[in-house]
Amino acid sequence: MKKYLLFLFTLFGCSVGFAQSFEGTWQGSLTIQGMELPLVFNLKYDGGWTGNMQSPKQSNAKMPISKIKASADSIYITVDPIGLSYAGKLSADKSFIDGQIKQGGLNAPMKMVRQTASNAVKSIELVRTQTVNAPYPYDALNVNFENTVDKVTLSGTLTSPKEKGRYPAVILISGSGPSDRNSSFYGHEPFKVLADYLTRQGIVVLRYDDRGIGESTGDYKLATTGDLSKDALAGLKYLRKQANVDPKKVGIIGHSEGGLISLLLAGQRVAGLDFIVSLAGPALKIDSLMILQNEAVAKSVNQKVSQQEIQRIKRNYKIAKSDMSTEKAFAEIMANLKDIPGSQTPEFADQIGVLITPWYRYFLKIDPVPFIRKIKIPVYAAFGGKDIQVTAPENAESLTDNLPKNSKSVIKIYPEDNHLFQPAKTGAVAEYPEIPVTLDPTLLSDISNWIKKL
Repeated sequence: MKKYLLFLFTLFGCSVGFAQSFEGTWQGSLTIQGMELPLVFNLKYDGGWTGNMQSPKQSNAKMPISKIKASADSIYITVDPIGLSYAGKLSADKSFIDGQIKQGGLNAPMKMVRQTASNAVKSIELVRTQTVNAPYPYDALNVNFENTVDKVTLSGTLTSPKEKGRYPAVILISGSGPSDRNSSFYGHEPFKVLADYLTRQGIVVLRYDDRGIGESTGDYKLATTGDLSKDALAGLKYLRKQANVDPKKVGIIGHSEGGLISLLLAGQRVAGLDFIVSLAGPALKIDSLMILQNEAVAKSVNQKVSQQEIQRIKRNYKIAKSDMSTEKAFAEIMANLKDIPGSQTPEFADQIGVLITPWYRYFLKIDPVPFIRKIKIPVYAAFGGKDIQVTAPENAESLTDNLPKNSKSVIKIYPEDNHLFQPAKTGAVAEYPEIPVTLDPTLLSDISNWIKKL
């Protein structure tokens, strides 16, 4: 009996020891397209794990951690509302955690160290000039609708004018990457700002959490652009059933990948779609668009992509677009990169894994041009003149050349705006958190006036 009790106390002591090893505040940093993004995890053990996560450059808010698993020298953390996970191992001296962070297509190494008074990342004071807070001069309801094909329940917010009547209506579709119904980023909530503006102008708006994000069911990591299109169609169907919606004026407003989805659906002439607004929606073959993006992003951080690198990227895209198995495609891509120093490490392999995800392989195969040529409904297409992700000149030209003539259609470039339609200095991704404006007021006015005139 004494030996048994001693064994129990030994196990208990080890568990407490492991907890003490991970307990505390840890901080790490990611570099995404030239922008440093610090992350802070606060971990506490009191018979069970609790904690929160903060991104100081994005917000002062602390997001609850959904799950923490710790054993021996390993820890696994998930933050379900934003689809984020972190898996790491504690160093022998317990001074840092070496691990991998994942979110959507991002899969990158991240080392975390214990936070001290001397190394703590200070939260920035975010200035946001277009915040939207209750009470609202319109009705705002939390709603759910079903994508019956994929058996996914989408959760969102429907905003409507209080006065009785029938109004134009739109559904908002977010860009690539897991997004909540407000399309939140760096303390901005562009879809909430857009919905607020449009509803005040007499337009019904439905915005929703991506599948697997926020209160929506499903798994975002497994979704392709085609799957997300089906979610949008489910929202369109739901919107048309609302008693205060004009059945002849129901449309889509999509940003980036959402804009691409709007073009594809319009080109398929889906029933019940009367107009679309494409905000920085790709209008070129996606693999060609990505080459332009690589060059523009590199230029924004004072780098240049050589012709050799471009050919290597093109080869990677060709492999990813092929019908090879995931394993063979991965092996071929790794072989294509073998001349790059450090490219054959597990850490590097994890980073390029995005190229063989279902979403990316599907995305690279898309050519919107044949769809654009079949569009009959009115289109408002907007591009940012300083956009480095969906470059304005090439994409606007593709629409000009391929979109059938329609007196109600508009193609417009906003010269000073970036990819997110914020007035910007250079358009570089690193500027996004620093800009106080969420959406260009001129764009908001233009969209609203265009819809009301249809």
